[in-house]
Amino acid sequence: MRTVALCFRDGQRLVALFGTLALLGAACAPAAAPPAAAPAATTAGAPAATGATAAPAAKPASGDPIKIGYVWGVTGAVAEIVRPASEATKAFWDDLNKKGGIKGHPVQMVEIDSKYQVPLAQEGYKKVTTDDKVPLVVLASTGDTEALAQQIATDKVAAITLSCDEKWSMPDKNPTIFTVCTTYQDQMSTALKFIKDKSGGKDTKIALSYPDIPFGQTIVAVGRDFSKSLGLTLVDEQKVGAADVDAQSQALNLKNSNPDYVIIQNVTGGASAMVRSGKQVGLTAQFLALNYAFDEPTIKAIGQQAAEGYIGVGPNAFPGPEVGLLADMTAAAPQLTGVTMRSIQGWAIATVLADALNRATAYDSASILKALEKTDLDVKGAIPGSKWTYTDKSHVPTRKSVFYQVKNGKIEKITEPIDPPAR
Repeated sequence: MRTVALCFRDGQRLVALFGTLALLGAACAPAAAPPAAAPAATTAGAPAATGATAAPAAKPASGDPIKIGYVWGVTGAVAEIVRPASEATKAFWDDLNKKGGIKGHPVQMVEIDSKYQVPLAQEGYKKVTTDDKVPLVVLASTGDTEALAQQIATDKVAAITLSCDEKWSMPDKNPTIFTVCTTYQDQMSTALKFIKDKSGGKDTKIALSYPDIPFGQTIVAVGRDFSKSLGLTLVDEQKVGAADVDAQSQALNLKNSNPDYVIIQNVTGGASAMVRSGKQVGLTAQFLALNYAFDEPTIKAIGQQAAEGYIGVGPNAFPGPEVGLLADMTAAAPQLTGVTMRSIQGWAIATVLADALNRATAYDSASILKALEKTDLDVKGAIPGSKWTYTDKSHVPTRKSVFYQVKNGKIEKITEPIDPPAR
């Protein structure tokens, strides 16, 4: 077990001597250009070592830029997710570019704020792919990704999405889109199995709370069907908007249906409203949140007393000494302050993209896609199991989940990584 505070702060080189004749010859002939150094193919963003001798400092990248389009909601309902990820991403690319970039090419982050609005995401996608001609796009929401999926397929643009709907993990359905964490459906089935195991064979009633948008709807079918197969009784479903600040009526409805557990699929606004309102009306159910409803800003928005005991499914790591990627972040970007789970997520995604770009034979979408599908990278504890793996059969980095709980005002890890049950 480990706990995490809610606010996390903080030989000499031998020189070859030419013979006398060689020196005389060199004086009479033009000097040959030294061979270009091969790029490091180790950990993305890290300088290569040459045996026991430290490599000379890399020169800043100065070639033609490799552009990546980031079309995501830096403001709006998902700002608490995207903003820290954006800040960490910028810091990652800045540091990598100072160290030589990708084979001498700087990476240029072309960022559009979609404000969690589908029309703005569509406009942003068109701009970065048409005007900026990016070969790779990063998106944030399920709604944005669904609205753009057909266009992405037509354009054959490589795309990364922070939406964890399982359809993005399936290259047979969406061949150029990759998700970045355990799918919502796997999170839900793992949460239901977690509840079943905790019930000790007793009849256990559950309820679902989610926004009535594509993101919220991703978990409904699994919630209904898999709970039934496990012998859990689904007694209620309450819809709470992603930006809602109050959920009193939904909380009162839940109090009447009296579930033992309420599973929340939401973001900071809607999730905190549901938990706060539930506590205010005297709802005694255990709240259990999927990943975007369980992070530092959400817990802060709920309030310390109401958040006590809150459980979350964590496909991303919280800051802590066992997260090696956090040490990399601190060393490379000491200016980053207030690092959160979402900061680590942003840095991890950039690390994966840098690794793929380093292995790509060219910087067009097709080449980047092929490189991404051969990803097998240790992200040093940033996700459960630590290995980030993509193949041509699976576009999800892991299927594992970890459970956390707020105890005495701190986030405590209460399980090791768990594989999802068969469903």
